[in-house]
Amino acid sequence: MSSSFSSSNSPCAACKIQRRKCTQECVFAPYFPPDNPQRFAYVHKVFGASNVAKLLNELNAAQREDAVKSLAYEAEARLRDPVYGCVGLISILQHRLKQLQTELHHAKKELASYIGPHAMLPPPPPPPPQPRTFSLFPFKAPPPPHQDLFAFTDDGASASHSSHAAFNHLAVLSPTLASDHAFPHPPTHPLALPHHQHLMLSPMQSKPQTDPA
Repeated sequence: MSSSFSSSNSPCAACKIQRRKCTQECVFAPYFPPDNPQRFAYVHKVFGASNVAKLLNELNAAQREDAVKSLAYEAEARLRDPVYGCVGLISILQHRLKQLQTELHHAKKELASYIGPHAMLPPPPPPPPQPRTFSLFPFKAPPPPHQDLFAFTDDGASASHSSHAAFNHLAVLSPTLASDHAFPHPPTHPLALPHHQHLMLSPMQSKPQTDPA
């Protein structure tokens, strides 16, 4: 910033007030621009330009901006209140804080007469966050207890038909349990016929065979 001021022949506010040439090595140029001369005027009147320059030279570049802001605030407060300066503002804020704490104590004491002495106690700390658990398999409700996965049906169907339905039901609950190693595939050959079909015979089979002799 100081190089831009020197190249445009526009001195900083500090050099302009002190009526000296603003060079590239000017320590005031980055913090006292020419468009705000009142800021340096307050600092110069309260602390002195030489003391401010000495302070800035002792600090590194990262701390200088905050130091200038603090000096400008203290200088303005000192000019408004020559006796106390910024200490007067601190005293006012501390007094106000004490008043609020007293009012809060009286409010808690009055509230305790209505809801009990626990109103005077400090609020409990917030509960710690609960650890979150993760599961690879989503929770599924178990089948109703009245279902029999391997029972015979009322029409006499074999257990293979019921086991096939149970296999499909377990496949919905857990794909791992329905793998090829957990249950064999249901038979595809026509062995699982209804029980009453085994008792039915064709007319040719029901006719007794006679001896041709």
